Amino acid sequence: MKFNKINFNDIVNTIGFYICMYDKEGIIRYYNLAFKNAYLHGSEAFVGKHFSSIENVEYQGVTGIKAVIETSEGQSYQKKIENLGLFYINTAPILHNGEINYIIETIATPFKAPILPVKEHVPEAPAQDMFLGDIKMQSILETISRISNFDSTILITGESGTGKSMLAKYIHSKSKRANKPFITINCAAIPENLIESELFGYVAGAFTGASQKGKKGLVEAADTGTLFLDEIGLLPLQLQSKFLQLIQEKTYTPIGALKSKTVDVRIISATNLNLKKQVMEHKFREDLFYRLRVIEFHMPPLRERVDAINPLIDYFLQLYNKTYHINKSITFETRKLLCSEGWSGNIRELQYVMERLVVTSRDDQITVGDIPSFHETDTVAENNEIKNIKFEDEVEAFEKELLFRYYSIYKSTYKLATAIGISQTKASRLLRKYNIQ
Repeated sequence: MKFNKINFNDIVNTIGFYICMYDKEGIIRYYNLAFKNAYLHGSEAFVGKHFSSIENVEYQGVTGIKAVIETSEGQSYQKKIENLGLFYINTAPILHNGEINYIIETIATPFKAPILPVKEHVPEAPAQDMFLGDIKMQSILETISRISNFDSTILITGESGTGKSMLAKYIHSKSKRANKPFITINCAAIPENLIESELFGYVAGAFTGASQKGKKGLVEAADTGTLFLDEIGLLPLQLQSKFLQLIQEKTYTPIGALKSKTVDVRIISATNLNLKKQVMEHKFREDLFYRLRVIEFHMPPLRERVDAINPLIDYFLQLYNKTYHINKSITFETRKLLCSEGWSGNIRELQYVMERLVVTSRDDQITVGDIPSFHETDTVAENNEIKNIKFEDEVEAFEKELLFRYYSIYKSTYKLATAIGISQTKASRLLRKYNIQ
């Protein structure tokens, strides 16, 4: 077969990166079609002109040409531009006898929209949407509808990531308190030395460093609404008696106060621990345990609710398509592979994996090849058995990558937490976990 002579311009113009070549003075000597379409408008030729003649604001905000000319050292970095995405810039000098001969700059924009929503708030799914067609959840939802007019305390048990907090919010939304506050207290997230003041508040001058105006606690903030005690099994033993008083008498005493306060709250709690075992080990009060579980719901793990996986895949795909302003689909083979996984991290793990697939998949359709842990170089065995994989490792790697990327931009745990939609306490804990500074 005879091939035509390949033209250098034809090759470079097929590359999606923006490429421009300059001399040592910053004079433009060559650029590809992608660079022209992105930064050079009209039919005017820019070859022979200085890089400063390019008036495009985006280009002047990302180019590293000036730094290379001044230092003779290559520049390689990432830069995020609001509403446009994360740019990868590599500006490399070509040296001859130690002096710059030419400078080649490539600018890549793999994501046309921000990698994570910075200002956009993504609403959580209603329980009836999240568990549409899920047989195991139907009895729970039916029971909730029957008790919606009662204020009995509720205990939600189940493994981490099964959707306990989501179910608590759903119960609140179906109750007569639906238009009142829903306050979440994560008993594991608040430092033990601060938890009492955060929960019950304090009066002016209650202790050294206390505000002279006092402070309203989260319990008071939940008045007339619902108080959700997440990770109740980790509540310090010395505070459990105060919660027993709160549940039984609807009263509590702020730190430093001489009189108790009355509050009207409905108590919902959740735990992934075996509270009966905690009681036997004298780590949890038996009387509080029985007061918390007047009504008990157990959230089954996702591996026992296979019929829920497909609706969840569809929900998270739609959610992140909307979040990142894209429109990706998923192949049948990929969907089948996801449904076959054990999901030890439950719904939370599936959500993280779906976000990762939407963000990192190269094309508009998510394929099996976009799941490195699943993808095998050889074909799947004839018995169609899927090799077990460690999704926890994949999720942690993705989590670490996102945290590192956004902390390098914001340099603040508060801004980082706001950007990715988590609490500042959780952001700080994760940064320490991954040793990100």
